[in-house]
Amino acid sequence: MRIFAIFAILILFNSCSTTGSKTKEKAPNWMTNIETDFPNAKYLSAVGSGDSRRRAQEDAAAFLAQQFTVNVKVDTVAQQKYAELVKEDKNYKESELILNHSIGTQANEEFTNLRFSDPYTDKSGTTHIVAYIEREPTAFIYREIIRKDLAKADEFYTRASSITGSFKRYAFYDAAYAMGLNAERMIEQLRIIHMPSAAILGLDLNNKIFAEARDKEAENLSYNISIAGDKEGKIAAIIRDSMRDQAISYNSNGKMAVKGKWSLAPVSLNPNFKSVIWTVDISLFDETGTTITTFYKEARENGITEDQAETFAYREFQKQLSRELTNGIQAYLTRIAVGK
Repeated sequence: MRIFAIFAILILFNSCSTTGSKTKEKAPNWMTNIETDFPNAKYLSAVGSGDSRRRAQEDAAAFLAQQFTVNVKVDTVAQQKYAELVKEDKNYKESELILNHSIGTQANEEFTNLRFSDPYTDKSGTTHIVAYIEREPTAFIYREIIRKDLAKADEFYTRASSITGSFKRYAFYDAAYAMGLNAERMIEQLRIIHMPSAAILGLDLNNKIFAEARDKEAENLSYNISIAGDKEGKIAAIIRDSMRDQAISYNSNGKMAVKGKWSLAPVSLNPNFKSVIWTVDISLFDETGTTITTFYKEARENGITEDQAETFAYREFQKQLSRELTNGIQAYLTRIAVGK
């Protein structure tokens, strides 16, 4: 997905200020040539217009955001994982954590070090303003965060070699990759802000190595399935389908395991439709027998026929199981990496 690099609060770094508020009678130079007042070598800038000063600022900030459109794909799960990995790390300032959280949001947020020029209102009553950030100070903020991300990624990668157990080793390689992915995203944005800095930091990015180590370790991970009450094998099939996006593959002799029980029974509630109650209690265990995540649910589904109600039950179970497995596995991997 295309990511708008929107930079969050950093009043701690530089206050986002607006100088002056007096309307100018003579049009400023930047109205005809923005380079005159905001040379590209020093600033990232954009002009915005609106029927009020606030609207003009919002318009200018949105145009500025478009300059940060990059093609580094970072999904929601990866962003959440990164946030969990660093949220209690004292090496990161609170303002740095907020900046990282905000990158990728929409263009109505404030940029790091965002400032505005004095507004200019033309004869028609339209207000114009320049949104700008200075390259060097903003690049410094990015460099600090990227260096910390890269150092933490290397730490996770190094620690993996001393860990016993494939799933736990995978957790550390996965954490290294998550840190590297965030660093990669920020480096791509830094290329727009300050190319020399991005080029230097890019040399220290080892995400390909992290990904290869993670994927190689994943080859050692497999699980078997044992579900009481799954007479037709439908639950086992849903589990295999739900686990496809995870690193663990199905193998009847796998050292990891998905165990539990399933029941589906008709219930009479209303003569106008058929109802069934389904109950599931499933857990995923690592190769040592430690519980990774558990999913328990009891629910009712209705349909015109009993077959239709059962179809709805299986469908709802699959939807919920996929979400719960993803969240549970990712949370467990993160807990291992951060030592909880």
